[in-house]
Amino acid sequence: MIGYDPYSDEVMRNPWPFYARLREEAPAFHLEKYDCWFLSRFEDIWQAAIRPDVFSAETGVSPGQILLREPPPPPTFTTMDMPRQREYRALINDTYKRGRVAKLEPRVRALTRELLDPLAEKGAFDVYRDLASPLAARVIGELIGLDREDADALREGIALFFGREPGQVGTSSEGAAAMEAMMERVARIVVARMEAPDEGGDDHLSTWVRARPEGRPMTVEEICGNVYVMMVTGSEVVPLAVANTILYLAAHPDQRRRVRREPQLIPAAFAESLRYDQPTNLLGRRLVQDVEMHGKTLRAGQGVMFLWASGNRDPREFERPDEFDIDRRPRRSLSYGHGIHKCVGEPLGKLEGHVLLEEILRAAPDYEICHAGVERTYGEFLHGHHRVPIEFDSGAAQDGSAG
Repeated sequence: MIGYDPYSDEVMRNPWPFYARLREEAPAFHLEKYDCWFLSRFEDIWQAAIRPDVFSAETGVSPGQILLREPPPPPTFTTMDMPRQREYRALINDTYKRGRVAKLEPRVRALTRELLDPLAEKGAFDVYRDLASPLAARVIGELIGLDREDADALREGIALFFGREPGQVGTSSEGAAAMEAMMERVARIVVARMEAPDEGGDDHLSTWVRARPEGRPMTVEEICGNVYVMMVTGSEVVPLAVANTILYLAAHPDQRRRVRREPQLIPAAFAESLRYDQPTNLLGRRLVQDVEMHGKTLRAGQGVMFLWASGNRDPREFERPDEFDIDRRPRRSLSYGHGIHKCVGEPLGKLEGHVLLEEILRAAPDYEICHAGVERTYGEFLHGHHRVPIEFDSGAAQDGSAG
């Protein structure tokens, strides 16, 4: 008896032993209480993610939508199948192409230093709470077209929505209230933008208000849904991954020394952190036709969860998968998803992660982790550390820019 349940206290605290058993003993695992299958091996997830004709996103992809059968969300490109998904995703896709993202580097670095410089003077700060989280929210907020106050407020609401306590299944009443308040706030912003003259802006709100996908204007609800999706993906994954990287480098002093001496290793360290402790733990689909996997018949109408974090530790794909190793250069990973729903913001996420790590190591090259204050995220959806306080000699900053 494996005893896996994504909402159980044991799994939320330490999923890795469960994932190891699932991969070896039940790679297609069915939980009757949710009528849902869980895929834990890398190759199974990789192949399923490129079969939207079998594994549909149309009824939602979050654990709540697949496992708890919460109502489908407002349509966004993250919850559409082809061909509709292509048209809606294309509305903002160009913003996240590598060339466009590279031009954002000076702005991302300036925002990072705006936050970091006063923190560095104190000689102590929390990597996630004080730096990475507000930075990511402000960057994605500017791309969406939100002012700083709104972006920060949405970031706080998202944290409340995903907050969990032992025994809690799905969001709490406080989390639901936070979601309602967020959507009301975003709706006011969207309506104001719709009523204002079109000034030709290229932020996402301007694009969505002007757009005519499928030959019609997008509704307020649809635009609100897109704002929410971009804020969640844009403000949670990178901060968790950066905080993880700082923590895991400290736990591996030899690797940390090499990264300090050779800043060109920062992208590899960030990529390994994403693989080793993937922030997006799981996402799902719903079957639209029967499919056979590992001697099991997965039936149309049932849910399927892709255990991304488990796949990224599959020994069939990675040697020594439970070791943190910045020399790893995998040919494939699931860190940004796969298939038509692969993260549109991957280049931006990499840029933010690299800049944040460069600047932290410049300002605090000899940082020490305040282990008593470290906290791991507790929940079924997001993984990683949302409290990583560090201390350092405020006068030991390295000269010049790491970038």
